[in-house]
Amino acid sequence: MEISKAEIEAVKRAHDLVDVVASYGIKVRRKGANYAALCPFHEEKTPSFIINPKARLYHCFGCNAAGDVIGFVSKMEGIGFREAVEKLQGRPEAKGNAGGDRKADRGPEKGNASSPTKDKDQGPERPPSPGNPVARTKLLNRVVSFYHATFLEDPRAMAYLKGRGITDNALFTDFRIGFANGTLLNTIPDDGEITSALKEIGILNDKGHELFYGSVVFPIMNENKDCVGIYGRRITEGETDHLYLPGPRRGVFNFQAARRSPSLILTESVIDALTLYNAGFRDVIPCYGVNGLTEDHVKLLIDCRVKEAHICFDSDDAGDQGAARIAGQLKEKGIEPYIVRLPAISDSTEKIDVNTFFSLTVDAPAIFEKLLHAANPRTTIRSDKLIKHERKHYEATPTGFTVQYGERRYELKGITKEGIRLKATIKAVKNQGERQRFHLDTVDLYSSSRRLSYAKACAQLFTEKEETTLDDMAGLIDLAEAWQPDKTEGEPAATISASDEQEALDFLKSPDLLTRILADFETIGLTGEDAGKLMGYLAATSRKLDDPLSVLIQSRSAAGKSTLQDAVISLIPPEDAVKYTRLTGQALFYKEEDSLVHKLLAIEEEHGARDASYSIRNIQSSKHLSIAATIKDPATGKLRTEEYKVKGPVALMVTTTEVDLDYETSNRFITLTIDESKEMTERILQKQREQETLAGLVRKADTEAVAKRHHNAQRLLRPLQVINPYAAHLTFPSDSLRARRDHKKYLGLIKAIAFLCQYQREVKTLAGIGQSIEYIEVSLDDVDKANSLAAEILGRCLDELSPPSRALLAMIHEMVTARCKASGIDPEEYHFSRRDIRDYTRWSDFQVKCHVRQLEDLEYLYSVAGKKGKEYVYELLYDGQGDDGRPFLMGLTTIGQLKEKLARKGEDIPD
Repeated sequence: MEISKAEIEAVKRAHDLVDVVASYGIKVRRKGANYAALCPFHEEKTPSFIINPKARLYHCFGCNAAGDVIGFVSKMEGIGFREAVEKLQGRPEAKGNAGGDRKADRGPEKGNASSPTKDKDQGPERPPSPGNPVARTKLLNRVVSFYHATFLEDPRAMAYLKGRGITDNALFTDFRIGFANGTLLNTIPDDGEITSALKEIGILNDKGHELFYGSVVFPIMNENKDCVGIYGRRITEGETDHLYLPGPRRGVFNFQAARRSPSLILTESVIDALTLYNAGFRDVIPCYGVNGLTEDHVKLLIDCRVKEAHICFDSDDAGDQGAARIAGQLKEKGIEPYIVRLPAISDSTEKIDVNTFFSLTVDAPAIFEKLLHAANPRTTIRSDKLIKHERKHYEATPTGFTVQYGERRYELKGITKEGIRLKATIKAVKNQGERQRFHLDTVDLYSSSRRLSYAKACAQLFTEKEETTLDDMAGLIDLAEAWQPDKTEGEPAATISASDEQEALDFLKSPDLLTRILADFETIGLTGEDAGKLMGYLAATSRKLDDPLSVLIQSRSAAGKSTLQDAVISLIPPEDAVKYTRLTGQALFYKEEDSLVHKLLAIEEEHGARDASYSIRNIQSSKHLSIAATIKDPATGKLRTEEYKVKGPVALMVTTTEVDLDYETSNRFITLTIDESKEMTERILQKQREQETLAGLVRKADTEAVAKRHHNAQRLLRPLQVINPYAAHLTFPSDSLRARRDHKKYLGLIKAIAFLCQYQREVKTLAGIGQSIEYIEVSLDDVDKANSLAAEILGRCLDELSPPSRALLAMIHEMVTARCKASGIDPEEYHFSRRDIRDYTRWSDFQVKCHVRQLEDLEYLYSVAGKKGKEYVYELLYDGQGDDGRPFLMGLTTIGQLKEKLARKGEDIPD
């Protein structure tokens, strides 16, 4: 029965702490409002053991021992809390109260109140006799600490246990296992007092030799972490293999098991119990032989309300008889016994114990669980290690599988089996609430070094032992070897019904297709950012082209860059999108060869892919990756070069909060920025509030239908070539080297728009070249939409100019337009000087110099010639756009200009 809080408080009130301390022969003296004494728990000359009678607490300032009257008795007697309470309940109650008057000196009286003894300085007191429980406990604890230190230094005992299959290093520390190698006597003082005490306890025999010499030592501890008994298992030759301290067996090894669980395993020996503990069966307690169920065992099981015990003794006559006898004892106490019988390993094995069974049996923990279940079908005892490695979930995917052992999840993709290699890209995932941590790498599972390296990283990720994650690797090998690629790989991931196909076709044939796409973004909850949404969607669609676009979404944290990325991905078929939070430097090189072909690769944060920036740039520019690695051929032992290839093309979508990005990486992307204005924030907040209304609920229900329509539409897009018949007449700013890449992005944007609108175009066929190639042509409308988007995304705004510079630019544009019209030439053919500007504008030379410099720096004017001593000559790059405050991109051919060029060349102009 548990002791109630009221009972505990009653015991504390009924027993004066000062009286109880004095009853142990400890001399107590008043010191102000408190009492002082020499501490019974450590040797000292000056009293540092202080009792506060009002608080009913004691504290030693020398050894830091502290507590109440129950704790004091527990520590003095070397007994548990319950036993201390019961001992106090059996004592006569103190008269008076904690705050009453006391004699100045407390302890055994040697006279009377009128004739007190003198307080003489008698020098250091002799340590109490080992007959004193405190002295016995202190001495045993010191011996146990010495033996444990010896165990860690002398490898023989640990080698013995590991040879018997007990390999968990944490177990050695938890149970303070020791080794008596004969060096204890070298540390004992020569005065003979401690030697006598050790003989009295039984650590030394009558001849002064160590009782446990040559033995692994297993201390039996109580709940105060004090040693109350010792069991020794001899590992060297001796008269007997099993040794105990003289006298009755005290304490219970691994008593914590009874406090943890109402269902236990009882074994015949400590070694057997540790064997089970090592295998993950933590709720196990050893008896001390076939007749070794002690009163301490029975009392512990009753006090902890243990309901059932599974008795697993040796499979011999003595073991069977002992198990039956103990089962009867437990039955009488109301504890249900179940006898677990160990099967014979072979015909030649007459006796089998738990340790031998586990040493000789393959998959012993799983088989032992079955033996427990055979003895008691309702048992709930399981091996912690089996639970950790138990496969909770398995799901095959088109390129691999996902598996979970315990709380450890692994996602394998790109599995390839080539002779002596078994490669896979493995993502180990640990969930932390709403967040995820993971480790991603490509691993050759047949390579011991690569497997070990990955297991170490996973052990850190999951906060597990390496042996746990190494076992996981073994399971992954079995699953990867058995995995077969989907026979339908390359076909649409989902079949499209006739009605869904018609709906998707109607969507693709809509003349206002881009407007409908923007409306669908609003439906799924993304407001504003029209140019960014369209550019993101077109870039994702361009994955099906030979030269796909890539976008970089840049903003401060919480501005909505990930929201835009996720919204775009949600409208792309799942089989065509791959998203990672982080990429290691070599991760892309070891993916399956065709795993990225015409896919959208989304990376949540550019910082998490910085190590992989080289491979990202390569697959963008070269449309493939290749790496040569030196490996050892396990068949011949010789080094050889192995080449790994990953094919593209692939569209990339990356988010970042970085302001200054690596130029080599950033100039390969179209950069999208997020509107961080107050007005946009208000629109977003309004959208969030709307989601809580009935209209928001209806809109949410429409989201799934919107995503389904877009997935089907994307699947229906055919891999057609796109020809731009107007390419020769288009222009693009050429004032910087970056224009070489930006120009390709502009042309790619036009192709992406045309490709998306392929069901609104005539499909033509090019024949006579050995093969037939189907293609569609870009329309003027495609160019116009691309110009508008390019201006929004790549352009600038006149607001970047100071008012005087903006006014000067307007007058220069007016001058150039008038003079070109009069001369019948194009603006790019007209050059002018600062004098021309001064004459036309009537501005001073200082004003012109000052503001022309800003126009030149911001590339509205281009200096054709001019340096010290020579006249500056300029060309106007600005063509009059931006008066309405909208962004614009200088140098693009407008639709009007394009039609004029076509007319001059006599080419057909589409309606």
